[in-house]
Amino acid sequence: MRAYTEAVERLAEVKGFRPEKRPLLEEAFDFLTSSSKPFLILNAPTGYGKTLLSFALALHSLNDASLFDRVIHVLPMRSIIEDIQRTAEEAFGFSRTKMMGSSGEFMHLFPLNVTTADTFTWDLLKLNTKKKHSVKAGKEFGYDYLTQASILTSLVIFDEAHFLLEDESLATAFDTVVDFLTSQGVPVAVMTATLPRGHVKFFERYAMKNGYDFKVLSPDEDDPFVRRELEKDITIEFGKGDPLSFVEPGKRNAVIVNTVERAVELYNRAISDTRFGFERERVILIHGRMTPSHKRSIITRLQRLKNEDFLLIGTQAVEAGVDFSADVMITDRAPINSLLQRFGRLARHAGDEAGKAMVMEDAPVGPYQPEKVEGTLTRIKERDIHPRVPSTYEELVTEVHGPQASSVKKLVNQMLKGKLLQLMSDPSKRASHVLGEVERLVAKGTPIMRGFLVPLSVGSEVVLVSPKKLFELHSLGLVKVRGVVSELQELGDAYLVARAIALGDDVEVIYTGDYDGERGIV
Repeated sequence: MRAYTEAVERLAEVKGFRPEKRPLLEEAFDFLTSSSKPFLILNAPTGYGKTLLSFALALHSLNDASLFDRVIHVLPMRSIIEDIQRTAEEAFGFSRTKMMGSSGEFMHLFPLNVTTADTFTWDLLKLNTKKKHSVKAGKEFGYDYLTQASILTSLVIFDEAHFLLEDESLATAFDTVVDFLTSQGVPVAVMTATLPRGHVKFFERYAMKNGYDFKVLSPDEDDPFVRRELEKDITIEFGKGDPLSFVEPGKRNAVIVNTVERAVELYNRAISDTRFGFERERVILIHGRMTPSHKRSIITRLQRLKNEDFLLIGTQAVEAGVDFSADVMITDRAPINSLLQRFGRLARHAGDEAGKAMVMEDAPVGPYQPEKVEGTLTRIKERDIHPRVPSTYEELVTEVHGPQASSVKKLVNQMLKGKLLQLMSDPSKRASHVLGEVERLVAKGTPIMRGFLVPLSVGSEVVLVSPKKLFELHSLGLVKVRGVVSELQELGDAYLVARAIALGDDVEVIYTGDYDGERGIV
């Protein structure tokens, strides 16, 4: 446990908090460093400090590499990666990020490697898309075997795994990844705050098939964290109409909505109408179409106001990766897992005593499945849940997302999975073979991974946008495209650009408009 203790001390020093005992994390650390073939599910609420486990395990690997040489921390969203990387650099100085738009090229050779699910899958497929031209020209293989080997000798941690299992565009790739990793005996840990029984069964099936020590850990009511949280008065109410009408001046407020457009509209009204009771510098907007440096400056601003009144208006980008505590949260309706992530920002810190959530029943559902949204609202009204005490909401999560492993399996394209699994596992399939097969699949319009997002260059930084948003911005004369096509005549052209970028083609997409230092790309 020496590495665990050292990790706690370093984080406490950098973050400025008094360490609180976390029996669940200690048990998880002990299991992952003592079992010869561990598969762990850590089901702990938001704010529990699950990321500490990755830091502690990375420190452990520096002194004892008998079970794993390093840690790879896989996340579904870039926004969370930026927060973890910042903390890792400040406290330990031994991590590296790898994701679309990052400039560095490397294998997973650092004690702690933080990456997105998409990039991790490409690496497991032995394809470094940045080396695509050299691979296609037959000049090199782009680290193919070496990159995959650096994964197979690591401990892999999937953080916020529910995002990967519930996203139809990611489900097939993620199922393939879990199948392959467990067939190779790679130590695996899954961390999430919201895991229905169907997802547990999904992981357990692969663990049992390949002879793992399988364990599920969740805090009980004797856990110090749970005892503290149960003392807080957190209420959940429902309302209709204008979200800003529920804001309470003099308190820390957060308004979380389902689209960027809705967030910007609310922000514009909040800063122009004195009736809402906030000085302009205390009204903060954050969403996914902002540059990394812009988001960092906003988070710094928010942290300076942590004990003062403010009005934060944001999108799903706030659900994870933005550490703040609110007294009042007004949120658009959403599925239970998203609501729990949002509620996790209520009275989040030690010393906070109460929090109130207001769910807008008539809000647009945005990108979510309407049946899951409606199922969530119906059930949440019928029971008393506490957003940071898993025993109060686990059954509700299962009811909304499905009790059987088949709830995941039905999202998986078995034909695509078979091809991806063969490319991963067949040693005769090198990077050039993988690239050829992937190009054929993409040419047919097969979505291998998440929706072919487009890295939009804004100065020296990158903002990821959807092909639909790219087409909209291009239609407004705010974007230039170099390579593949120069003019986007229809939405299909934007998808063509996105697919070419996903395959590593020499394509540049440049934002030519004036970047809004308050609102980002809107």
